[in-house]
Amino acid sequence: MSPETASVRGGRSRSVRTRERIVAAATAVFARRGLHGARVADIAEEAGIAYGLVYHHFRNKEEILAAIFQERWGRHLEYLEEVAASAAPVRDRLARLVHFWVENYRNDPHLMTVMINEISRSYEFIESHDVGTVMEAFAIVERMLRRAQDLGELRADLDCRLASYLVLGAAEMVLTGYVLGTLSHTAREDYAADERQLVAMLVDGICGT
Repeated sequence: MSPETASVRGGRSRSVRTRERIVAAATAVFARRGLHGARVADIAEEAGIAYGLVYHHFRNKEEILAAIFQERWGRHLEYLEEVAASAAPVRDRLARLVHFWVENYRNDPHLMTVMINEISRSYEFIESHDVGTVMEAFAIVERMLRRAQDLGELRADLDCRLASYLVLGAAEMVLTGYVLGTLSHTAREDYAADERQLVAMLVDGICGT
């Protein structure tokens, strides 16, 4: 590798790392202050970089929020697809999804706060982005439920599209409770108990007797 090539690659690597620092800093700032209460200067200070460097990577804080959504939502959809494609019983697959959502909050509450407050509950954000991307999650869960229905795991008269809203809606409301502090836990065992309760309510409410 020539010195020139190494220099270019090194520059790109630094640029990627700086962008990641900005996104991480913005996530923390948005979680504390909200999108509208945050300033680009706050994000730069959190990231430990010059104010102007933020604008080198993003036009404004709204574009940073969009980057948070695109990266996070893309990984979310990938995991949904992985679980939906599994041959495990539907109860096990729903348990995996519920655990994934709860663990995401436990491991990164700032990120989940932003996803709930600034994205999923923001009509302004949803209206300005491709709603089809959001609806992909519902479509994946619906396909998973239809497959389970075909295998006789779910009631034959179940409306799987409606049930997909039930699954994702229930998960969002529980996560909202964590974010707002109305479902406040400190012990991992309490979160695990929530997972068991949520899966039981979802599955036992839609499975045949």
